[in-house]
Amino acid sequence: MGASSVLKYTLVVMTGPDNGMGHIRARGFAQALAQQGHRLQRVFFYGDGVRAAQEETPEWQQFWTTLAGSQGSELVLCSASAERYGMTEPVPPFTLMGLGTLMEAGFDSDRIISFD
Repeated sequence: MGASSVLKYTLVVMTGPDNGMGHIRARGFAQALAQQGHRLQRVFFYGDGVRAAQEETPEWQQFWTTLAGSQGSELVLCSASAERYGMTEPVPPFTLMGLGTLMEAGFDSDRIISFD
């Protein structure tokens, strides 16, 4: 695949790891992006989705951490959502940022796909 056909994606995950299919679908989509040679630039966890970074969900925490390391992706927790769950100091590579980061994705990603 040529460099000109590589697309940059941002995923928005809005459901908790144990609540519905959002995380499972996002995982499958992220893996397919890597297989197709596209770049997963950022995963923005919003609402209940921030729970992917909690210690209570180590398998999800590990999946996203490994994916971010292999693709150089940012893992961003919505700061307001994280605050609701008492997540003031997330485990790296997860970071806390506001909704402005999601808006920024509209400028520096070719596609934004949400999962809920």
